[in-house]
Amino acid sequence: MNTFDEILAAYTKQVNLPWASDTPAAGRVWIVWFDKSMQRRFSGRIGEFEHATQKAGHGWKLLDLAPWFGTWIAKHELFEGLVEQPNEIRGLLPDIEDALVEEIGMALTECSANDVLAVDGCGALFGVARVSTLISRVASAVPGRLLVGFPGKHSAGVYRLLDARDGWNYHAVPIPADPSV
Repeated sequence: MNTFDEILAAYTKQVNLPWASDTPAAGRVWIVWFDKSMQRRFSGRIGEFEHATQKAGHGWKLLDLAPWFGTWIAKHELFEGLVEQPNEIRGLLPDIEDALVEEIGMALTECSANDVLAVDGCGALFGVARVSTLISRVASAVPGRLLVGFPGKHSAGVYRLLDARDGWNYHAVPIPADPSV
């Protein structure tokens, strides 16, 4: 298992590499994966990733999705009914996904080709939205790089959020690099 300092060192190495303007969408997505027990450490020290990014000459924007669902559902017109019948939230999953894609998309419009948009709090979306779907839906709109903090496992190109569901294969840049390669 990688320590926080090893993950930060791997990120620092990655962010200092030259950025090609013709990098395909999947290559503009960087997934920093770490053991789920490190989520609080990652979130608490994310400023160190910002510092490494800025030191490498790139801009930084942070989007924390941890509080997103609570805020979104509290504003929903059916909130009171959903409190009484929480199983009905399943019917809103497509709306939730669309709203998340819109939220990430708006943050991406504020970024340039020289910026990193860091997305933290993905573990809070477990059971509400699939990170794989969100990434797939926004990847083509990433002007610079999209850095996704991913509490889970990565091996042989397969990511598993919180180690709790079948993995999904995505061709993003894993940070740290895949240990099985």
